[in-house]
Amino acid sequence: MILRSVLFLSLAGLVPNAFAEAPGPPRAPGGEDPKKASVSIHRYAQCPSPEGRREAHKVAAMVRCLGGTSHYAGLLLSAGREFDIDPVLLAAVTYVESSFRPKVTSHRDARGLMQLRPVVLNVLGVTDPWDPHENIMAGASYLRTCFDRYASEPESTFLALAAYNIGPGPVTKLTRSDAAERFVKKVLSVYNRFTDSPIPIRPKGSKLAGAKNSSARPGRQ
Repeated sequence: MILRSVLFLSLAGLVPNAFAEAPGPPRAPGGEDPKKASVSIHRYAQCPSPEGRREAHKVAAMVRCLGGTSHYAGLLLSAGREFDIDPVLLAAVTYVESSFRPKVTSHRDARGLMQLRPVVLNVLGVTDPWDPHENIMAGASYLRTCFDRYASEPESTFLALAAYNIGPGPVTKLTRSDAAERFVKKVLSVYNRFTDSPIPIRPKGSKLAGAKNSSARPGRQ
């Protein structure tokens, strides 16, 4: 908890940044109801199981389809278990941020697979941002703090992804950012291609509305 508090204090004052952009993903499936906008986040079993093996094959196939390697799929699965985040969502974020290029740097100096800014790298103690394992684990940790911060808000998935992109802050900051909205739409477009539970993408200019989303909290469906 202390580390997460320090992370948000360090990031809260940052201005929006532009990450390295991947090629635009295909259009997402239809549906625009913000009440349904939530990512299923759950704890993955540590021991192999039929469900776990299916999940592993699914993520590996997704990563290969998007141009990554099976090694990255394994790291995303490990990060999903550690931080209670759907690895399909982590893979979507990674693709949009870097197209699975581990050495990419943005003009804002965001680095690596998940395009982490220097302040995030410093707070999380990342020593080598070009190392896929360190970068993915740090990116998942950062995204987890974003989910935790906005878990009680309507459309918490939109807010968490927006905060990951431009830095945490008031809801109004996140919902009024065109850059954040573009990022979220790209991530969810990719996510929706590879999940059985697609998330409607919030249309531009819509108001945040709907039931509070509890599925973004660890251990809750």
